Amino acid sequence: MIPTLNEAEAIRSLATEARQCGFLNVLVVDGFSTDRTREAAEEAGAAVVLQQFGKGKGCAVRTGMKLFLEGRDDVLCMIDGDATNIPSHLLEMLLVTKERGADVVLGSRIRGRRNPEAMGMLTYVSNLTVSFLLGAKFRRLFTDVQTGYWAFTRSAVQKIYPQLRSTGFEIEMEVFVTSFKEKLKVCEVPVGFRVRKGSSKFSFRLRLRNLYFALKYLTS
Repeated sequence: MIPTLNEAEAIRSLATEARQCGFLNVLVVDGFSTDRTREAAEEAGAAVVLQQFGKGKGCAVRTGMKLFLEGRDDVLCMIDGDATNIPSHLLEMLLVTKERGADVVLGSRIRGRRNPEAMGMLTYVSNLTVSFLLGAKFRRLFTDVQTGYWAFTRSAVQKIYPQLRSTGFEIEMEVFVTSFKEKLKVCEVPVGFRVRKGSSKFSFRLRLRNLYFALKYLTS
């Protein structure tokens, strides 16, 4: 599943790359893009739906989980739609669900090989700090809880989805905290990270908003 909002520059190549890696069931959940995102995704062979619940990435993730539960697949994988995430790295995350019995797998861009220009120092430090603090809350060490790389078993989605209320980028933190509250087995593996295509949606205002939610989840 790939959440998108005005990712016409990236989505065609990303969806094609995912299919070449063996992901034949690619679902693009679009946040009412005003460019050719939906058309480009369909041209690459992806299924496309408009997100429900409102605006924001959180609404897209919740929509994708809802549709996943309506189907019969065993595992839901998710990456961002800006081509920073590498679909082939999801294959190792899938193995972790099968070989190590993980319910939820995060891909750590901090631990993996990333393009030096793909992540600024402020983003690096804030991600690492928030991840360390949220991990410590559950007596675990994590480095990138705000990642766009995720893999979930069906049983994990069944437990997580009904509790989600996030609308924006804070969705990753809510998923992380909910996973532990549901006593799921959560693992983290290194993944790669590339320079994005197109312009970033993550403004300074949204960074402050995420900080607010980080503090909220730390004290909840």
